Amino acid sequence: MTRKSTEHQPEGESEMVAASVALQEQGLELLRAEMQALKGIMEGAAHASEPSSDAEIEAGFDNMPV
Repeated sequence: MTRKSTEHQPEGESEMVAASVALQEQGLELLRAEMQALKGIMEGAAHASEPSSDAEIEAGFDNMPV
């Protein structure tokens, strides 16, 4: 059996750690973008579900023909 050289092992491990950290950062950026999009959708739904004020209702009737 031949032994593998351990001289290059720390370099290889650090490259693997750096690659895994980079992949995690990409995943977190994607998650952040998805959460921002969902936040925009949810805020829009919250505004649409609020009842109209009396002034808004009255403004809707003001342009009806007499």
